[in-house]
Amino acid sequence: MKALKETYKKDKFLHHAYLIEGEYVAALPELKVFFKDALKIEPVGNPDVIVQEMETLTIDDARGLKEMASRKSFSGGKKIFVIGAHFFTREAQNSLLKLFEEPTPDTHFFIITQKGETLLPTLLSRLSRIAITQTDNVEIRTLAEKLLKLSPGERLRDDTIKDIIEEKNKTRATLLLDQFVKALHEKEKVTTKNIRLFEELTKCRGYLNDRAPSVKLILEYTLLVLPQG
Repeated sequence: MKALKETYKKDKFLHHAYLIEGEYVAALPELKVFFKDALKIEPVGNPDVIVQEMETLTIDDARGLKEMASRKSFSGGKKIFVIGAHFFTREAQNSLLKLFEEPTPDTHFFIITQKGETLLPTLLSRLSRIAITQTDNVEIRTLAEKLLKLSPGERLRDDTIKDIIEEKNKTRATLLLDQFVKALHEKEKVTTKNIRLFEELTKCRGYLNDRAPSVKLILEYTLLVLPQG
């Protein structure tokens, strides 16, 4: 992500389509900062900034993106698409290829996935590739450590938690629970006294993998049962 910021700062050029290889939850916050600080575009509550996350990007998803990209921006300026996906069907990739071969002016795509090599070579050739590392998940670890120091009531009022709940972000919530478990394991050994806590956290993580989980209820319950300190 550093390369993107430095390149834009140097020549003020923004490619029409980027491939960001790494974790979605690590890349998205950095992209939002880039949009706000470098492009002077407010990323939150802006109809010209479209953010979508999905397990698999299908041909219907790709067609929907093409349709949205063809429309004029509300502000008369740039239109930004941030798309996070683990898998891309071949049909969807071919559809995106056609979109990127004839890019709409002032429309820019940021495709986030963990393994760029799974994409078709022809599609990769149309993308400017940027790699980020797993260490970019520091934000989630920092948040977990911060929340563990707060009381249950303070945790529920934390603005970052509200964002995760309002966005119903399963991936981000899962990573947060993973960091809670890791932090607790580092601080104390698993004993008969606290084994129930670890079992509860494991269950909550499992519930997040359900088809339509309530991220709000799962996170709020987790924040209430976690010990302080």
